[in-house]
Amino acid sequence: MDRELSNDLKGNIFQDDLLADLWGVNLEENLHFYYDESNNCRKFWIDSEKGDFNHNPEADFVLAGIACEEELQIPFSELIERFRLQKNVTELKSKSLFKGKDFLGCMEVRYTAALFKLIDDYDLYVHYKHINNFFYTIVEIMDSITDPEEIAEFGFDYFQLKSTLYNMLVPNISAVKEVMIKYHYPSIKKEEIGNFCTALLSTMEIRFNQSPDEKFLSGVLKRASGREELLFIQDEEEYLLQEDFSLFYAEPILKFTKSYHHFDEELSIQEKILDIVNMYSSNLTNYEFVNSKDNTMVQISDLVAGIMGRFFLFINATQSADFRRIIRGLSDVQLVNCCKLNELISKSDMRNKGLLHSITAIGILKKSVLFFEYVSAENKRRLKN
Repeated sequence: MDRELSNDLKGNIFQDDLLADLWGVNLEENLHFYYDESNNCRKFWIDSEKGDFNHNPEADFVLAGIACEEELQIPFSELIERFRLQKNVTELKSKSLFKGKDFLGCMEVRYTAALFKLIDDYDLYVHYKHINNFFYTIVEIMDSITDPEEIAEFGFDYFQLKSTLYNMLVPNISAVKEVMIKYHYPSIKKEEIGNFCTALLSTMEIRFNQSPDEKFLSGVLKRASGREELLFIQDEEEYLLQEDFSLFYAEPILKFTKSYHHFDEELSIQEKILDIVNMYSSNLTNYEFVNSKDNTMVQISDLVAGIMGRFFLFINATQSADFRRIIRGLSDVQLVNCCKLNELISKSDMRNKGLLHSITAIGILKKSVLFFEYVSAENKRRLKN
């Protein structure tokens, strides 16, 4: 836990004002944030008996919702009318409204247009944090075989190199998973370090075909095979890749201390979140956990989280080369809603880049941008015709 707090919280909460300015994050933000989550597997681990992850590694954990200038509660009667729901419905839930729908399917249902209009009418902001579980896990490997100083000495960027390692491993993720199971990752035994590194190298593209940054990583991995220690992937619980997601609930509380944060109840980790917050600032009282049935803004956040969870699954699972074909096949309704989602994301990004937080490979973010660029181009083409 201490290492996780040091590397993730201190590195990403922008406690350094200069770093905040560099990233375009306004730490003085004063908003009311409402949250719900999607793709919450509670723990991410490898089931060694079944030989598989307990959760689809392409389905990012998403903590998302809406934000506004003042605390707000939209009457549920208004939501019933806007979403044209039956009178006996007592709560907005993405699992009900988007039941069985993937991202593109959600873009065609009437509830999505109603949600986007509601966000517009009340001048709300969308916000999200998403964590690619596989990416977050394999970063431990890089931190065990090299360090930021060595990376900088060889002229590479630390954050870009994380993405490079992800790109080297994810195309052959089934083989990587087998290596993890065989060597009880992330608890590699001292006597198995050499075999683990060699096995991991065998899942990668041959060195002759590698780019310079890939050759650097494969080189330090080969070097590590002769070591007696892999600091961050030894002496841990076998097969447990992510203990829980409490860290990511605590992060916005500590980052935006002048804002107020309203979370849906998450009983299994609320005490742990409190411990993390108190470790860094014992005086903070800028957050609460509420029952979503009593808070319509959290219910609306559930819909936002549901859409964003499906969106990042779509991006992770889809090749960029397929975007044009897919987008050309969208209905007008789907296309308009995709454009509107991009507009809402851009609005939040312009307000404060800290409203959108991605823990994933840089290439995945570029794919997201490319998707919306193609969507915009296709919409313009259709409007001309």
